[in-house]
Amino acid sequence: MRGKTKWMLAIVFTISILGVAKLEQLGVMERPVTQYISTGQDFVAMKKWVASMIDSEESGMIQVSGDVEGVDPFAAYESMQPYKSGVILSYPEALPIAARGSGLIVFTGFTRQSGKTLTVQYDNGDEVTYGFVGSFAKLPYTAVNKGDTLAVMEEGTMYLKVKRDGLVLDSTLLPAFFSEVSP
Repeated sequence: MRGKTKWMLAIVFTISILGVAKLEQLGVMERPVTQYISTGQDFVAMKKWVASMIDSEESGMIQVSGDVEGVDPFAAYESMQPYKSGVILSYPEALPIAARGSGLIVFTGFTRQSGKTLTVQYDNGDEVTYGFVGSFAKLPYTAVNKGDTLAVMEEGTMYLKVKRDGLVLDSTLLPAFFSEVSP
């Protein structure tokens, strides 16, 4: 029952936002409201607000047995080359791309610059774009937690761009970024 309630609240919330946007577009509402929810950071703030109202539990851990190999793909890259506003990382084998923390997927799709691309707005304010991925594991506007698989990199190369405080990090700062947020 609790799962159905969460979905119903999410649907009502989404319909409310779309309804307000339509009323604003038709001129029924004089005060512009949609300008307040126009970026990925706004969606993260709304997600936190709704989650605090729902009182989601994070204690729902399931214990499993098996060999768990903690591979941090960002620490295992073979080379890093500047490309457009990010970098191209090369790897000896295909690896899953895991979430670096809690956040919200704000884009999944195809771009000319980086092929199949996924962008995550993390709760700490960082916006990370992963490009040239092989397949997506999550849909857009999906909340993620640290360690969740976002996508699978099948080709051995990946495009990466990190924005912090609205500014793209220089490629020379990315190794420090990797060590700073490593799982």
